[in-house]
Order: sequence, then structure tokens, then C-alpha cells
Amino acid sequence: MIDFRYHVVSIVAVFLALALGLFIGATSLRGTVKGDITTRTESVVHSNAKLRSQIGDLNNQIKNAASVDTALLPYAVQGRLAGESVVVISAPGIDSDIRNNVLKALPLAGATVAADVRLQDHLLDPQQDQFLGSLADQVAIAGRPLPNASGGVRALALLADVLVTSPRQRAVSRTAAARVLSAFSAGSLLSMSGDSTEPGTVAVLIAPPGPAPSTPSPSPAPDTSTLLATFARDLDTNSTGVVVAGPRTSDQQGGLVDQIRSDKTLRSLVSTIDDADLPSGIIATVLALGEQTGGQAGSYGIGPGRDSPVPPPSP
Repeated sequence: MIDFRYHVVSIVAVFLALALGLFIGATSLRGTVKGDITTRTESVVHSNAKLRSQIGDLNNQIKNAASVDTALLPYAVQGRLAGESVVVISAPGIDSDIRNNVLKALPLAGATVAADVRLQDHLLDPQQDQFLGSLADQVAIAGRPLPNASGGVRALALLADVLVTSPRQRAVSRTAAARVLSAFSAGSLLSMSGDSTEPGTVAVLIAPPGPAPSTPSPSPAPDTSTLLATFARDLDTNSTGVVVAGPRTSDQQGGLVDQIRSDKTLRSLVSTIDDADLPSGIIATVLALGEQTGGQAGSYGIGPGRDSPVPPPSP
């Protein structure tokens, strides 16, 4: 039978062990533990400093490469699009620097910018679908039926029909094109500059950034990307060729470039650029337009879905 003295001895042993641990920790082990912590801290600080230095070196290399590409751009694109008429179409939310750089590069390549078109959010808003369908039906062009699809798809198909043309089909009359574009502009669906009634032979569709990786699914971005991918297909059908150019995030899942590259048929028709926020991407955009006029397509840039960094130079 356990008596009271056993409990007293047990309690005293516990406190003695605790006191001994505190004594050892405060004396003989204190220096060892402190030294180990200090060593580990200094190692982490050294590693972080080394990584920061490497990151700085890599950023400098990227800046230097971009400077070289910027200097080479006029020579790389010279004459690549001589005689071509290009329509530049910007999706909502695009990087304005990409748009400005594309507009500057095209004349250097010998092309004429037929129109600078900026799509507005309402044109891609699913809640505006009924309005878009009604507007498309009201200004539809006789003898050119619209697809049996949603209002947004029909509106974009009509827009593609008036913005571009190719030798293999009859162009829309200037009067009909002006009526369509005026209606879209009045409905706050787009804004534009340039001779909007003269269609382009090729088109550049500037893609917005892709959704952030942390965006929960489902996200509204894939719906927008699907509409724009369909629009790119319609532009290709009505023109000599189309290039979709976006920033480095546009090839992420749910982005427009990713949407096109994931569709085997569309990928074989529409060229894509996933680094148009870099000078090399602007060069690739111009070269890809030239490739499109020859009936070829490719995927270019630095993302995992690319075929090569830039199109092979044509003769």
C-alpha cells in the first residue's frame, strides 16, 4: 500500500529534477546552445545575402538582355510586314505598354496600322449577353449570317467580320462597317482610332494577364478567355492571319494564351506570344505576323507551352 511518505519523496524528486535541469541549462549548456543558435543564424544571414546577390545579378542580366533586344528590334523587324495592313485589338485589362510597343514596332516593319481597337468590359460581360445579341442582330450585314450562339459570341463574330479581310472573301462595304462600329462605340463596347472602315489584312489581339495562381476555381477569367479565344478564331477565319500576344502570365492556366494553346485545332491556326511584355516578345509578335501571312502558325516566348522563343526568320 502506498503511504504518504511515498508521495512526498515523489514530489521532492520532481522538483529536484526540475532544479537540476534549470541549473544545467543556465550554466554548462548555456554556452553550447547559444553558440549553436548563433552559428545557425549567421549561416542563414549569409545564405540570404548570397541569394540576394544572385537575384540582383540575374535582374541585371535580364535588364541588359532587354536593352540589347530593344536596340536590335528595328533591325530584326525591318521589312517583315511590308505592304500589310494590321488591326491592333486590345482586350480589357491589358498592359498598355505592350499595346504601345506593338503600335511602335509595326511601322518599323513596314506595316500600316489600320485601326487601334480597345475592347471594353461590357463586350465580354455575360450579364450583357441579351443586349449584345440584340445589337448584333440589328446591325448584322445582309448575306453574312451570324453564328447560332450566345449574344457575346455573335457580337464578336460580327466585329471580326468588319475589322479584317482576306483575298479569299468579299470585304464588308465601308458603309456597313461604319454602321457596325458606330453601334458598338455608342453602346460603350469599344473605342478606336484610325481609319476604322478600312479592314486590316492581319490582326494582333493583345491578351490580358492570366489569373493569379491562387485564384479559386471556378473563376470568371476562363469565361472571358473562352470568348476571346473564339474571337481570335473568327479573326483568323476572316483575315490572312492572327497573333495573340500577352504578358508572361497569359500562358498560366485560365489565361488567353493558355486557352488557345490547349486547343489543338486553334493552336494550329493562331500564333501566340507569351512574353510580349519583353522586347523579345515584341520582335516575336512581328515575326509571327509575317509567318501568318505565309500560312503558318506557332507558339513563341518563354513559357512551358511554347514551340521556340521566336519564329524562325523568313527569307
